Amino acid sequence: MMRNVVAIAAVGCLLSACGEPDMGNFKPGVANACQAMPAFIGKTGLGTQVAIDTRQRGYTGLRLLNGQTGQAWQHPTWDDAGHVGAFARDHEGNIYVTPAPEVSLAENPPALQNRIYRIDGATGEMALWLELPAFAPPSAANPFGTMGLFFDCDTHSLYVSSVAGSEPRQANGRIYRIDIATKKVKSQLDSVDALGVGVFNGVQHKRLYFGAARSSDVYSVALDAQGDFAQDVRHEFALVTLPDGNSTSVRKIEFTQNRQGQYVMQAKELEFGFRLPAENNPYKRVFRFSYQVGDDTWQFVGAALEDGG
Repeated sequence: MMRNVVAIAAVGCLLSACGEPDMGNFKPGVANACQAMPAFIGKTGLGTQVAIDTRQRGYTGLRLLNGQTGQAWQHPTWDDAGHVGAFARDHEGNIYVTPAPEVSLAENPPALQNRIYRIDGATGEMALWLELPAFAPPSAANPFGTMGLFFDCDTHSLYVSSVAGSEPRQANGRIYRIDIATKKVKSQLDSVDALGVGVFNGVQHKRLYFGAARSSDVYSVALDAQGDFAQDVRHEFALVTLPDGNSTSVRKIEFTQNRQGQYVMQAKELEFGFRLPAENNPYKRVFRFSYQVGDDTWQFVGAALEDGG
C-alpha cells in the first residue's frame, strides 16, 4: 500500500502546483451536518422515524424502513441500479447511491458499475447522475467500480472512491471530488484503491479519510479551501494492529459528536478481496476512535458488532 501513498503524494503535488495552497478556515468538527431529510418521505405514509435500508434481503436496491413498525416503502425506480452499496445525502435532501455487485453479475453488469445514481429529494425518483472516467472499465476479473461516498457541506463536494480497472498487482483506482452544482470532477487522486471515504474538519484543516481496499490501513489527505486534494498524506491507523483487530478493510467511515462534545470516528469493516463472495462475509464490526484536539489525531476507544447489515 505504501506504493499507492507515494503515487498519491505525487498527484497531490501536481494538483497544488507544489506550492502552498489556501487551506481555508473551516470550523472544526463534522463536515456533513447539513444533510437534509428528503421531502418525499412525508408522502410515503411511514412517518418520520425512517431509515434508508440497503441490506437487500428479499428485495433489490434500497428502500425506506420504519424500524418501529416494520413498514417499508420503495420507489419503483430504486432497483434500476441493481444491488447498491454506499449512499450519501446532500443539503437539499437528494440521495446519491453507488451500485454494488453481490453474488451474481446478472443485475449488476460490470460495464455499469462505475456510476453514481441520484434520488431526487422532492420526487423520490432515482436516475443515473454521473458516469465516472476510470483507468479501465470494470470487468469480470474485477467487477467493482464506485465504492464509497461522502458529501461535504462546506464546499458542496461529493467525494467518491472507485476501484474500477484495478488488477491483482496494480492499484488503478481513484478518489474523485465532484462539484454537485456542475457535476464536474474538480480533483482526483490516482493509483489508489479505497473503499470507505469521509471528511472531517480538524483543528489544522479539512482532511479526507479513506480505507485501503488491499489492507486494513486508513489514510488521510489534506483538502484545500475548495475541497481539492493537497499534498499532505498521512497514515492514521491499521485495524490489524488494534486489540482483537484483523486484516479486514474499512468499508465506511462516519463522524459524529457525542453528548460530551467529543468527536467520534466510526470505521466499519469488510473482508474485501475484489471477489463477489467478499460482500457476504461475517466480519461486521465497528471500530470507534475519539478525536484528540491537542495533536490532531484519533485514539482507539473500542470495537463492537455492527447493528443491522
